[in-house]
Amino acid sequence: MHKFNEDLLQFLWQHKLLLPLPLITTTGKEIFIVKNGELNKDSGPDFFNAQIRIGEIVLVGNIEIHIKTSDWLKHKHQQDKNYDNIILHVVYEHDVDLSQNQNNNVEVLELKHLIAENTITTYSKLSTSKEKIPCGNQIATVNDLKFVSWLERMTIERLEGKVKLIENYFKSVNGDYTQTFYFMLLRNFGFKVNSLPFELLSKNLSITTLLKHSDNLLQLEALLLGTSGLLEDQFEDKYILQLQNEFDYLKNKYRIIPLNKEIFKFSKLRPANFPTIRLAQFASLINSKPGLFIAPYDFSNYEEIVSALKINLDGYWKNHYNMDGNVTSNDLTLGLTSIENLIINTFAPFYFFYSKRTGKDEMGDLAIELLNKCDFEQNIKTKLFLDKKAVLKTAADSQATINLFDNYCAKKACLKCGVAASLLK
Repeated sequence: MHKFNEDLLQFLWQHKLLLPLPLITTTGKEIFIVKNGELNKDSGPDFFNAQIRIGEIVLVGNIEIHIKTSDWLKHKHQQDKNYDNIILHVVYEHDVDLSQNQNNNVEVLELKHLIAENTITTYSKLSTSKEKIPCGNQIATVNDLKFVSWLERMTIERLEGKVKLIENYFKSVNGDYTQTFYFMLLRNFGFKVNSLPFELLSKNLSITTLLKHSDNLLQLEALLLGTSGLLEDQFEDKYILQLQNEFDYLKNKYRIIPLNKEIFKFSKLRPANFPTIRLAQFASLINSKPGLFIAPYDFSNYEEIVSALKINLDGYWKNHYNMDGNVTSNDLTLGLTSIENLIINTFAPFYFFYSKRTGKDEMGDLAIELLNKCDFEQNIKTKLFLDKKAVLKTAADSQATINLFDNYCAKKACLKCGVAASLLK
């Protein structure tokens, strides 16, 4: 006998992956499945609200699945009232007649001869694969429409995962949408390398304080750079000295305790990615678009958001990327790839979160629309799925593949995956 587990049998039942043969019970009755039922992930029967037809009789109730019929006794279901409403007992191998089934007219369906050999072979390959994607050698054969359909579900699942994280912060700031959006945006302005230091900065310097100075770019720069601890050294440049003086006043006014500047990373970064430049850009954004922070949900399309994030630095930061006063000819603007990164990781999840909180479905639709406007992200995880590159076009697709890898492939959770269901068919 092949080595099965109940999870696999549940998967085959849920996705209707049995051979198209008559379903004959152990008592010789032919049954017809009207509805397979809803998979139950908690205690109790495996499938709720199933419907089967035997002759002219339609039965509605629950279905229990086991490797062997005798597992019913092993699991002590005969003592559990939750199993009183069973209409069908599905097993891989029927090894014993149960008086409880007979007394309650519960039929037993044996699956041993209803599972295709190639289904078993495919499952064996998936479960023993050493590849990062268990189905990596087979994924190209999956029907594109089915793959895209699963990706759409993965995109939503990815957003829902981010919503849980946002919800935790939202509660910690007593339901303040403005502070929550600011926290997300500033964190992501640090991009991957400086995301944590920028997150700490957002918690050390509130958006309320910054918005009080939204009309004064010098003060905004002083607050952001000063609170980061990046103004703590001795400098010679007149503009930087001016920032220091400004921060000395603001620090006392707001009782700010600067962060340790050592937490900010500069090594191996291009000048345009230096935290000093990113903070100067953020100051410019608050100065030019304070409404973005007060009511981010008013920015209702891709073009409007891109326009807001196209930050052209003036003054000192137009041709400096640190505080030594040395002029550079490097391009220090925020490029489209970086802007789309912010849309993907800040705007789309925030709008999806806002939709969940307020019931405004149009904001959830906007979140998906924004992801579909942004280009597909190329990274270590998304490149694993390039055998399906013909259908991988947008950031919605890349976010989907990231979720697929993190929560299914990396965990070898093939029995929860729609791609595996297509392969096992």
